Amino acid sequence: MTSRWRVMIAGAAVLLLLPLAEEALACSCVQSGPPCQAAWTSDVVFSGSVRAVERIEGSAADSLFERIRVTFDVEQGYINAPSGVVEVATGSGSGDCGYRFTVGKRYLVYAWKRAPSGLTTGICSRTRPIEEAGEDLKYLRSIPAKATGARVYGRVNEWRRDPAEERGVDYGPLEGIRINLQSPTMQRDVLTDGNGRFELTNVPVGKTTISLLAPFGFDARHITYEIDITDPRACSLQDFTLTLRATASGTVVDASGRPLAGVQVDAVAAELAGFDPPPYQYPVKTNERGRFEFDSLPPGSYVFGIHLTKSPGIPRSGASVFLPGVTAAKDASVFELKPGDEAVVGVLKLTSR
Repeated sequence: MTSRWRVMIAGAAVLLLLPLAEEALACSCVQSGPPCQAAWTSDVVFSGSVRAVERIEGSAADSLFERIRVTFDVEQGYINAPSGVVEVATGSGSGDCGYRFTVGKRYLVYAWKRAPSGLTTGICSRTRPIEEAGEDLKYLRSIPAKATGARVYGRVNEWRRDPAEERGVDYGPLEGIRINLQSPTMQRDVLTDGNGRFELTNVPVGKTTISLLAPFGFDARHITYEIDITDPRACSLQDFTLTLRATASGTVVDASGRPLAGVQVDAVAAELAGFDPPPYQYPVKTNERGRFEFDSLPPGSYVFGIHLTKSPGIPRSGASVFLPGVTAAKDASVFELKPGDEAVVGVLKLTSR
C-alpha cells in the first residue's frame, strides 16, 4: 500500500520580510550545520526522485508567496522516513526560502513537521541534489543503533579591524581559550588546541549551555549559546569569533558649559582626521546629560568630534569640530586605545551648533 505524506516549508528557517516590493523580499535563515547536526534537528530525512512539481492553488491568497507541491518517490529512508510516495510542498524560491526542485532529479531531503501542513523543507536545510550529498550519505549510512552521548565541537578564531581600514581580517585560531559546557547533569571545561578547535564528547541529551571565557581585551558579549541535544548520536557545531574591544566616553557641552543632549558624535581613526572617512564609521548620540559612549571600538588611535563623517551622497550638516573644541584636525586631541581600555576622553565644547 502506498503511503502519502504532505510536506510544506519553513523548519529551522527564520524568514526576513523586508518592507519592500515582493521582488525585493529576501530570505534569511539559520543554517542547519553539518550532517550530524542537521540529521537530528530534522524530523524526517530521506532520499528520492522528483515525480512532479505543482503549484498549490490558492496559496498566494494566504501569503506573499506561492506554494509549490513536490511529489517524491522515496528511495531510501534514513530518519523517521515513510516509504512509497511523499508529497513535499515548498516556496516558489523567489525570496521565501523555498527550494527549487526539478522533475526527474534525485535529492536528499531534510524536512520538519509543521502542523497543520505536515512536513516542511527549504533552502535553509541541508536538502540537496544526491550527487552533492556525499558527506551527508556517508554519515547517514554509518549512524549506529545506539550511542553513549553526543558530540559538541567547534573553533575559536579572532577577527580584527584597524580603525583606519575599511574591512576586518580573520587573524586565525586562538589557542588556550576555555570553553565551558553545562547541562542539568554535567559540567565540563575544555581548552582550544593550536588550531583553535575544541571537542566535547558523551554530552547528554537535553538543553545544554556552551560558553566561552573571553580573555581580557576581547569583547565578552554574545559568547554564550543554548543548544538542544535531541539524540545521543547527534552533534552540535558551535564556532566562536572574538574581537578586540575598547570603549570611550565623554561629554558634549555648549559655550556656557551646559550639557547638550542628542548631539551626534563621531569616532574616527586619527590618520583619517580631516579626510573623507570610510563608510563603516558609526556615530553615537549624547544622552540627556550630554554624555556619549562608544562601547565597541577596535583598538587604535582616534579623534572624536561632530560632523567628522558623511553618508554617501549627503552633504555634511555643519563644519567639523574636534575634541576638545577645535576646528583644525591637526589640533585635535588624539587618543590611543588599547584592548580592554575604558577611556574617558573628556569634554567636547561647542561654541555654536
